[in-house]
Amino acid sequence: MNFVFFAARQLHRQYFSRVSQQLNTLEPQGRSEVLWHKTLWQTIYWIPQLAFNNSKTSQQRQQIVNDHLREKQNSRKGRLRSALYWRCFRRLKTVEARLLFAIYRQALIQTNTHQMVIWNGLKYRQRLAVCAAESCEMKVVYMENGLLPDMTTIDPKGINYLNSVPRDINAFQALAPIDLSPLNKSLKQQFAPRPQHLPESYIFVPFQVNTDSQVVLFSPWIKDMYALVQEFEQAAEKLDKQMPDIIFKTHPACDQNYAELIKHLENHNKLHIDNDTPTPVLIQHAMAVATINSTVGIEALLLDKKLLVLGHAFYSYPSLSLRADSQQALQHCLQQLPDWQPNHLHIQQFFNYLSNRYQLPGKWQHADEGHLQACAQRLLELSK
Repeated sequence: MNFVFFAARQLHRQYFSRVSQQLNTLEPQGRSEVLWHKTLWQTIYWIPQLAFNNSKTSQQRQQIVNDHLREKQNSRKGRLRSALYWRCFRRLKTVEARLLFAIYRQALIQTNTHQMVIWNGLKYRQRLAVCAAESCEMKVVYMENGLLPDMTTIDPKGINYLNSVPRDINAFQALAPIDLSPLNKSLKQQFAPRPQHLPESYIFVPFQVNTDSQVVLFSPWIKDMYALVQEFEQAAEKLDKQMPDIIFKTHPACDQNYAELIKHLENHNKLHIDNDTPTPVLIQHAMAVATINSTVGIEALLLDKKLLVLGHAFYSYPSLSLRADSQQALQHCLQQLPDWQPNHLHIQQFFNYLSNRYQLPGKWQHADEGHLQACAQRLLELSK
């Protein structure tokens, strides 16, 4: 069986090379290779691919450009750019997307295979590579960091909200409940006594990176973390004394300067920002966790915490979490949370599926021979 790996980062290129070698060992009659995106343009053979066009690929490319534009507009510098800048940016990226599509399509055609493996698949260049692969009727398999500690994701449909995890909780009912202690052990090791400054009862709301695909693609009504705070401010005004205390924490990887927002909330009686307390400790002492679609939602479920989901998240089952998709729904959920309880059996069955059926053991960053062999074997299984 032949595979082609598309690498957009050097670390993934190195990792894919090791997986490719393992595939060639398991199936000597097959052939696997890694495409490094920075060298694919160094040929004239892709130029005729500029003529390839149809309505579907044109629409896909334009949507990729539009989403990339939103991503850049969500950045710290992007919030300061003028409308003229963004008009020029869109035109340049539209041209670039057509060029990259042609380059990637020709490179994929030359591999003479029908299966591409890609990391993440939701970033600008990666989405163009997926678009090119689909135009060649190639099957795409996606890889990403594991949803659980010391695991890796391999999925034939996508990652995050686009993954292949069943959306019906009943799909897991035949699975036995499992002990979550081995999965949440690393989180519990970071637990600490309750800090005195924390309210007696609160909901922990972690910020996410404004430019991340989780926010850009899968957060329909909350466009960034400023909007997130505004929604909770509005809820506080409406609910008054019924409003629970909210603890926000900014994301360390986000480039936004939240100094003004922190000052704005300094004297708010219900909304607070705490960047000093470790995230596991904030989850530990929270009455509940609310998130757009962060992996902190997974951690909250692992630690048996009530969960409120505000965006598109694959783990947003009615028996596992409450879900709000509007201001009115947010208010209703905030009132409902104190008395609502998740189905603990469903949580244990869900994690049984994730840990024993869905995720691949081992972290790709520290891949040993056992991990590489399991990864190659999973790819071969998915190719059948």
